[in-house]
Amino acid sequence: MSNQAMVMIRNAREQDIPAVVEIDSEAVAPYGTAETKETFQNRLVAFPNGFVILVAENEIAGYGCSERWLEEREPGLDQNPAITHQPDGRIFCITALAVKKKFQGRGYSLLLLDKLIETAHLEGCRKVLAETMHDQDLYLKRGFQAVKKRAQSGVSLDVLSLDLKPIRMIE
Repeated sequence: MSNQAMVMIRNAREQDIPAVVEIDSEAVAPYGTAETKETFQNRLVAFPNGFVILVAENEIAGYGCSERWLEEREPGLDQNPAITHQPDGRIFCITALAVKKKFQGRGYSLLLLDKLIETAHLEGCRKVLAETMHDQDLYLKRGFQAVKKRAQSGVSLDVLSLDLKPIRMIE
């Protein structure tokens, strides 16, 4: 049985937040960009469909979260999604995506990214934005284009964009 056969992706729940904070801290705290528990709680409340959990071996192995925006802009650390998320927005921004170190190298980041892209399609979005410190190749594998580099909190970030084609319904 493959590793991915034992994996489930589901919407996040309030009780998942401590594990998400732990994964986020493990992934980005060395860069000074870990986000707060409150930020993740606010993301869950603001856009529950855009916050997913990957479960492997009966534990939370990774997560991805997002927002919808009315216009393209750069995300900021610990922004309040109650203000930044726009339910009618057609720009889908992946605000965070991480996999616990012990589960890395199994393709789980791609599974999370694919689920978020699927959500963007289902939500009627026309573009997906993401930024990353060191996982540019992950996004390039799914057709994202590097847009620019920027710095935040002394960290260099790659900003990436993916134009979505409308899904045609079969008549």
